[in-house]
Amino acid sequence: MINLQHTKKSVWAVAMALATLSFSATSCSDDAPAPEDIVDPEFAVIVGTDNGRYMLPIEDLMSGVISPVGKGTNVSDILTWEENLVQKGRDIYHVDPNSNKFGKYRFEDGVLKTIREIPFSQLPSLYLGWHAWLSDTELMFGARSNNYYAVVDVEKMEVTKSGEFDKTGLPEKHARRVFSVIPQGNKLFIGYGLYNEETQVHYDKSYTGTVDYPSLSNFQQTGEDARSAPLGTVRNSYFSNFKDNGYTYILTIPMPVLGGGKAALPTGVYRVKDGDDKIDPNYFFNISAQRGGDNQLGVSYIGNGKAMLISAHDTQTNIKEFNDWWYAAMWEYLIIDVNTQQVVKKLDFPLVGNSRSGVVHNGKAYIAVNDPNADGVYVWEYDSATDKLTRGARIDGADGDTPMLYRLK
Repeated sequence: MINLQHTKKSVWAVAMALATLSFSATSCSDDAPAPEDIVDPEFAVIVGTDNGRYMLPIEDLMSGVISPVGKGTNVSDILTWEENLVQKGRDIYHVDPNSNKFGKYRFEDGVLKTIREIPFSQLPSLYLGWHAWLSDTELMFGARSNNYYAVVDVEKMEVTKSGEFDKTGLPEKHARRVFSVIPQGNKLFIGYGLYNEETQVHYDKSYTGTVDYPSLSNFQQTGEDARSAPLGTVRNSYFSNFKDNGYTYILTIPMPVLGGGKAALPTGVYRVKDGDDKIDPNYFFNISAQRGGDNQLGVSYIGNGKAMLISAHDTQTNIKEFNDWWYAAMWEYLIIDVNTQQVVKKLDFPLVGNSRSGVVHNGKAYIAVNDPNADGVYVWEYDSATDKLTRGARIDGADGDTPMLYRLK
């Protein structure tokens, strides 16, 4: 997958980013798009090809062929690291770890346009682990597996706050690793882990705490739980929490390599009541227990308490080398219901390649499915109301990574 740090494509992206950067939108074709080709699309896709990564508009996900040949914006030197991308409508924000900048881009008229880029080096590492919207204009994010944060006003394009979360109460010779931040009124709820710097062991527990907002001071630990960890995402690009009926549901991501590296722990869902400062002690949805011990990653929230996940099936058999985490055909699509605490559906695909490429529109989920036995990557529609799965458009020209879908409206 393009979005994962350790893929071959990410290595290629780093090499491309070290070249001279071009901040203007460029087309796969030497010619500018004809006026009739410029659209205000509902969806977009980023397709990795042998000649670069191209972002192009999609009006219809359910018919025809989508191809970057001769069109699209080459984003290889703009969105250099998929895990550092945050999207909100037509606006895309990105931290470039190679050139130390934070950029705001907008996809309109069929091309990705640079709105503004600012220098950014406020985090000790520029590989992001999580993000949270504190308001319509305040974006907060932090580096992977540490205690640092930054807040950017995306309208003014200014870094308004940065630093380390309050270390009050942190045990001596221990480090906090933040995995999720959830706004809760005048506080931020934080899901984190503890790392023993002497023994170099990350404890098999999920910890919770709060800080006052907007001061970001007065850290208070509010609880700990040993049923699963880590509480939230290790990689910023993965979907890991959603709100439903007065609760925020948070997915744990213990999966080796792509998550917390805790194969012995189950993937599960905790929940936090709106306004509360700790997880609900009476709720834990153990997903792995219903899937033979397999671990899962998030794809998207569908609605009405249902979410779509990808599940790594029988990794002990299917993982023979490191890159199999991305390219081995071992992944299943699941629909879970956090209200009934059930895996309610395994989508009727063969085992496929790893992908988190999914968007939701009008209660229907659209996913790019990388089936090694198909004649291309297809978009499939899952209608949760009718429990129907329908094949849609084919995406041509892609390399081994699954194209990434985006909903822009």
